[in-house]
Amino acid sequence: MDDRPTRDLRLGTLGHIRVGDDAGRIVEVIDDRSNSGGFLICTYADADRSPEAFDSWVETIVDVEAYFDECGWRIEWIEPRS
Repeated sequence: MDDRPTRDLRLGTLGHIRVGDDAGRIVEVIDDRSNSGGFLICTYADADRSPEAFDSWVETIVDVEAYFDECGWRIEWIEPRS
């Protein structure tokens, strides 16, 4: 299976959740394959990665996209690609 994103999905970059569940929060997708074998999807109250943070783990980048779809997220990325 192809494990490449099909949309503008940025790893290690903060983005504002503009639409969907958690609108107004910040999201960051972390490639954690070397440690956990998958990806962490972290949400924060603000761009300083506030202590009010939540995370979810998924296995593939395709699963990350499905997670975004399920949440109805539309993201405005706020940092340049890494």
